[in-house]
Amino acid sequence: MKTCEFNVGENVIYDARMAGELVTAVSKFSSNVFIMAGNARVNAKSIIGVISLALKPGDKVAVSAQGSDETQAAETVEKLLG
Repeated sequence: MKTCEFNVGENVIYDARMAGELVTAVSKFSSNVFIMAGNARVNAKSIIGVISLALKPGDKVAVSAQGSDETQAAETVEKLLG
């Protein structure tokens, strides 16, 4: 299992479009990917879940991925949000 923690980037504009881009990018991986923020834990392949996080710049986020391509999946989330 690959886990990483980071803060949402100051220049990230988190809206439905960004959430869609994140879900599209993560859905290409076979690994199970989850994003944790505050008390919420959502499947990163679920558009409703990702939108519901309502992330803001500076928010602390943890990503957990498990599977054959877990490292690439976690790094993709961090690249998009970090």
